[in-house]
Amino acid sequence: MEYKTKLGVLNIDREEIILFKNGMPGFEHLRRFCLVSRADTEPIKWLVSLEDEKIALPVVDPWIVISDYSFELNEEILKELENPKKDRVLVLVVMDLHSKNVTVNTLAPIVINLDKGIGEQVILEDERYQVRHPLKSGK
Repeated sequence: MEYKTKLGVLNIDREEIILFKNGMPGFEHLRRFCLVSRADTEPIKWLVSLEDEKIALPVVDPWIVISDYSFELNEEILKELENPKKDRVLVLVVMDLHSKNVTVNTLAPIVINLDKGIGEQVILEDERYQVRHPLKSGK
């Protein structure tokens, strides 16, 4: 099916759609997204809304930024994600490309069950991570 998005018109198969049952903080009304890779922005990928053509969030693998990044998912989140296998989970963090210094939100990773196409943005209670982690730092 074709969707008009911030990245242009995309032809998205049903299996590529990621459902965020509760939306995401700041985008609670949006539920359906897809992950788009573009050669010209790698390693940055785009979490593109299929419901609002103005929304495309730049996301990146958190281990590029913090090599020992880790967290545990509680039972409630695992249930929301329909109990994914550990090796079938994709974790991404949202980048802020508009600030003077590029940052990533390591405090609220996006977790995706690759087998079920279900996503959830998880708010961590971990003082090691922050909403605006500088990209340059590496720690």
